[in-house]
Amino acid sequence: MKAPVLNSTLAATLAFCLVTPTAEAQRPEQGAKPVAEARRAMASSSHPEVTQAILDVLADGGNAVDAMLTAIPLQHVIEPQMSTLAGGMGGLIYWAETGELIYLDAELDHTANAPAARSMARPAGVGTTSGRRIGVPGTVPGMAAAAARYGSRPWATYFGPAIEAASDGFPMYSFLYGEMSAAYERIGAHEASKAKWMPDGFVPPVGDVVRQPELANTLARLAEEGPSYFTDGEWAERFVAETNRTGGDITLGELSNYEPRWVKPLEFEYRGARLRGAPPASTAGILNGMIFNILEHFDLEAMGHYTESAESLWVIRRAYEQARHFSASFTADPRTADVPTDLLLSPSFGEHLANVINAGEPIVVEHAAAMKKAPTVREAGHPDPYRALMHTDTNHLVIVDQQGNWVSMTHTVYGDTFGTGLTVDGVGVNSGNTFPGTGKGLGRRVITPFPALMAVRDDGTPWLALGSPGLSSRAVALTLINMLGYGMAPYDAVDAPRFQGYGRYDSLHIESRIPDDVLAGLEARGVDVDLSAPYNWHMGSIQLVMESEDGGTLTGVADPRRGGHAEGY
Repeated sequence: MKAPVLNSTLAATLAFCLVTPTAEAQRPEQGAKPVAEARRAMASSSHPEVTQAILDVLADGGNAVDAMLTAIPLQHVIEPQMSTLAGGMGGLIYWAETGELIYLDAELDHTANAPAARSMARPAGVGTTSGRRIGVPGTVPGMAAAAARYGSRPWATYFGPAIEAASDGFPMYSFLYGEMSAAYERIGAHEASKAKWMPDGFVPPVGDVVRQPELANTLARLAEEGPSYFTDGEWAERFVAETNRTGGDITLGELSNYEPRWVKPLEFEYRGARLRGAPPASTAGILNGMIFNILEHFDLEAMGHYTESAESLWVIRRAYEQARHFSASFTADPRTADVPTDLLLSPSFGEHLANVINAGEPIVVEHAAAMKKAPTVREAGHPDPYRALMHTDTNHLVIVDQQGNWVSMTHTVYGDTFGTGLTVDGVGVNSGNTFPGTGKGLGRRVITPFPALMAVRDDGTPWLALGSPGLSSRAVALTLINMLGYGMAPYDAVDAPRFQGYGRYDSLHIESRIPDDVLAGLEARGVDVDLSAPYNWHMGSIQLVMESEDGGTLTGVADPRRGGHAEGY
């Protein structure tokens, strides 16, 4: 099957006709983003300097994995709220030379005495700064595995841009300032972090140069001594000591025995597109595949776009909730539990759930005229513990090189920004022990929603790659519903309003760019509507690259909800 031909829009056409600003000219801020088009290589990341570093590696002869391995430590320096080398990573790599499409699972492991069990809610009595929230890191072992399998450059070269950025500094930008101000209690609770981020007692103002000499030194040692510095070397020893000093329960053996996994991606389809997604212990592939299997049985185009049709929005919302329920109930680390992936992703099960949704449609008694009136005044921001799922802070990278290799990779701090707020020799820590999973059994991977995804042609070559942090699986699913179900151009599909439920079919948290008559139609169906900001950065930040049907053009998109930038050459 060839890649579907998608409708273009005036915005995308104008973006193509104008000269796209270089990454260096962009600021890492929210707002409308230019659509990038190029013929040889393309990158989309959540920070313009990261995108530029990726392109520098590719232009210098490196491949997509080399570029990814350069971007990850750089993002820890300039987006420390989102990711850390003491976190985890997972995503898809397509290798053109062999035609292999594989998933690298280097997500966090729970510690043996992890407090989370299978609950995403913060464990009772465990504070946000407690070391009990820190899990066994996988990022550096994952980087080492990717470098050994696909890298073409010496290990030390991957850290050059990150060391330079940490040593020379970068200007504080408003997005980071806002995140750091919101996290000041976690950061200020640890002396090392307070000295690093607030030496004068305050978050550095926007425009000030942020330097991290201690982190630069740690990165230099990691570059020189290799991955073992982080798994059983001096840094690993200090990490264990600091984690346990702040209340954790982790051993050096857990770090040194950590193993990345290479796993076959899940396979599913939507509207004729062949899709490849994240396997367990991620919920993302199962959740997305189930959503698409359900929606195959509804004519969304006939119903109208969900921003114009309460019926369409209600159906998609119910499909999300059915898929969320089953994916959350059955996904586990496959080394600890059998996951019924084939059954959950079977077309017959999708048809069954679609029939359940149809059978449970509410009777709307209001007349059409009543549906058009303005809804009653609502209050935004109803508290609900399910919103803990919304606040995951993460980076996603999509890279295509001129050899035809593709990467769609997530790496993350997990949970709250800046993890527990602790830093060890300048390196922030994770807070992944509060993700669902288990501390017992052969497999202790945390269960995450991080949804690296690719669409492939009949010969297995990708034509689309995307991913997202923050409500990540749902953001990816909705982007593909917009593209494949409604025929929207990539940027418009990413820009379109997003929504999220709170784990109940009768609730909806939605960006406030939805017309009143659609909201009234939802209320008539018994849905409790809770309005959000017009662009809510907790509802995902898509990074996307698409190849044209003839293979001649790469299109790159970055989400307006965060500070990303797409560019190619």
